[in-house]
Amino acid sequence: MKIHTFIFNWRGQYDKTKQKEQQLKDLNIPFTVINSDEEHEEDGWENIGEESYFTAQFLKAVEIFSKTDADALFHIQADASFDNWGGLIYDAEKYFEEYNWGIYAPNVDYTWYDSSRVDLNALELEYPNLKMVSNTDCTCWFIHRDIIKMAYDRGVDFSPYKMGWSFDIVYTALAYMSQRPVLRDYNYTIDHPKGTNYNTEQAEKEMQDLFFSLPNDIQIAFASIKGDKNNLYNYYK
Repeated sequence: MKIHTFIFNWRGQYDKTKQKEQQLKDLNIPFTVINSDEEHEEDGWENIGEESYFTAQFLKAVEIFSKTDADALFHIQADASFDNWGGLIYDAEKYFEEYNWGIYAPNVDYTWYDSSRVDLNALELEYPNLKMVSNTDCTCWFIHRDIIKMAYDRGVDFSPYKMGWSFDIVYTALAYMSQRPVLRDYNYTIDHPKGTNYNTEQAEKEMQDLFFSLPNDIQIAFASIKGDKNNLYNYYK
């Protein structure tokens, strides 16, 4: 399995980005930095300007990823801290061989999508550290090429929605619709600070607008992820 890694950098995250950059270099892991901090623009980074938020960064990552021969896109937010990227990537590959996942991710210590909200306990797996979840969060996650392509083929257009509150929900919905597991690995926990520095009311409004732009079958899965996660069991009956 080939994986291409993307780090998203923005203002105030430069030191953390450089730390991750060095960690990945030490492991000989290929990566690309998508940068929206105009105070720190480096050769080799994809510098896309400070008006770019999550959506522009993610769409740039998808554009670059589509030109590679990688099987999965691994996205890391700059403010996420971790010290075992090699182990995480190794297990992403191992569990793909066993489960053919659509999405795989570590646990995150601060996320709205905590275990009480997302674990689907009725879908038990062989490994106690793995859980099928209704959403992994998009702080640090692997998305298989098939799921990204499916969003494109179904005409999902993220571009009008600047804040990007829906990539994780849409990709998760498509994974369930395809019966491709959405896995969280509790052997790994990412350190992620609380708080945001963007307009969450705008992000919420954009998410609602995107929802109403989706085809009906994707809306149904999307609504289950945001509402009653137990409805997702229907995709595995």
